[in-house]
Amino acid sequence: MPFDAFVLQCVAKELKEKLILTRARLVKIYQPQPMLVLLHFRGETKNYTLLLSAHPARAGIFLTNRHFASPATPPAFCMLLRKYLTGASIVSLEQPPLERVLKIHFRVVNLQGGEGQKTLLAEIMERRSNLILLDAPDAEGKQLILGAVKAVPPYLNRVRTILPRHIYTPPPVQDKLHPLALDYNFFLEEAAQAEGRPVTDFLLDKIRGLSPFIAREISARSGHHTVSKEAAPLIWQQMHKLLQEAMENHWEPTMLCSKTGVPQDYAAFKPKQQPQDMILRPYQSMSKLLDDFFHEQEQKEEREGLKQLILRQAQQHLQKARKKEKKQLEELGHAEKAEQYRLHGELLKSHLHNIPEKAAFVHLPNIYNEKEETIKIPLDPSLSPSANAQRYFKKYRKALNTEKEISARLLATRQEIKYLESVLFSAENSGRQELLEIRAELEEAGYLPRRLKKTNQEKETPFKPLRYITVEGEEILVGRNNRQNDLLLRGASATDLWFHAKDMPGAHVILKGANPGEKAVEAAALLAAGHSRGGHSTNVPVDYTRVKNVRRLPGAGPGMVTYTGYRTLFVTPDREKLAALLKGEKPEAES
Repeated sequence: MPFDAFVLQCVAKELKEKLILTRARLVKIYQPQPMLVLLHFRGETKNYTLLLSAHPARAGIFLTNRHFASPATPPAFCMLLRKYLTGASIVSLEQPPLERVLKIHFRVVNLQGGEGQKTLLAEIMERRSNLILLDAPDAEGKQLILGAVKAVPPYLNRVRTILPRHIYTPPPVQDKLHPLALDYNFFLEEAAQAEGRPVTDFLLDKIRGLSPFIAREISARSGHHTVSKEAAPLIWQQMHKLLQEAMENHWEPTMLCSKTGVPQDYAAFKPKQQPQDMILRPYQSMSKLLDDFFHEQEQKEEREGLKQLILRQAQQHLQKARKKEKKQLEELGHAEKAEQYRLHGELLKSHLHNIPEKAAFVHLPNIYNEKEETIKIPLDPSLSPSANAQRYFKKYRKALNTEKEISARLLATRQEIKYLESVLFSAENSGRQELLEIRAELEEAGYLPRRLKKTNQEKETPFKPLRYITVEGEEILVGRNNRQNDLLLRGASATDLWFHAKDMPGAHVILKGANPGEKAVEAAALLAAGHSRGGHSTNVPVDYTRVKNVRRLPGAGPGMVTYTGYRTLFVTPDREKLAALLKGEKPEAES
């Protein structure tokens, strides 16, 4: 993702038009994230929000329409900006040629009513990105650092210290050739020495201020992928043509998207290079493009982070549950000896006169068996034969009670295992919104700690299962996680049909209507199989029954049910076959 000097220059042009020419005034400052600052401007006819980010993976500066939740206590850098910049207006923007550094010069009014200057500096350089507030320049043009979003002490960088009350020094320049000061003949000499090398590598090694994307673009426009005597003049020509377009501010903001519309890359111009399976989406505003692109990236990161959190926690609890199941099975095995304890007690009671005192064991015939096999019964020598018999009866009663208790706990443990397996399956196949629902579900169940504050989006999110319409007009609803499965069942009519893949994690599917057709039943079964762990298998068994025959398991997690009066269909998930049974391949949004 190339937030390069060309993109920064394109953004600077937009900021000049919308913030300087409209004489917009800075009225509010927020820092919703450690590396993110929002500046709210009030213009003559419209308000604008400028986003500045020093995030290692999402550094940038652009106007945004998004809303961010602010922390209860403003960070120190935010308070510093409020102190010096509230009420200020931008007088000029300064970007060194082909550098990813933008100086925003503010006109400020001090406490005495006099005017002064402060500079907010945005350095967009991946993990070295920073936002720095500078004081007015002195007589020598040097500026004192007032503060930075990311402090850089001497022990981290001996060359360049970024701390309050230190003189600001710009980032060191690259030891490469500046394209705007490069002689044509010298360029040809350099190209001759690099003959046979990829054009992209040659440009990145020799020319300052070019990102990999720009280097690939120059190569694509020149029509050559390797450096040669014939290619060198064309490479020079296309490089300077691109630079000329930038100097004249001829921009065409363009986003590169996958065929499904997911943003993959972007540029400040319409690129000639177009990877396979990519489509170009033009934008009128570079800020709008960046806002959309970074929003998608943030959603993707949040989705992946949520997914990993849920998978990690669910897997840990699943491992604990399986260990608990193993231990309970062992305990149950011991408890199942209850009948043996009872038999020993009965035999001892029947042969009290034949048992010697202080014996460690005794062999007695099993009178309750036709063959009357001899049984060896261990004894406690310190007890009398009668007391030994009573001891076995006591062990029998205890084992009997234990067996019932362990059986109940084992059933609960197996329900927990089944629930956690369904959570793992749902998390693997869910989008961001469904993952938020799963997290809330795990918080309610105690598998995740409850958060003190939830986002407005989570509070206001409606219940939205997948909704399909068959060719005959019947409605089919598909839950996307346990919580949706639970709500889906609660909202269904008693005569609706309920579907679920047999003995495996998967979605609850509801086919609305008391008398659906065979094609609708088949479509619902295909959806149940496709939204289950057997989605890539053949002959998946799918049980279906009336909703009135489905009951929630007491004490179990959301979506855990038992059912009766069911039938079983064996289906093989097939998109083409399913598409023929539905109106359109994609589900409709459930309102």
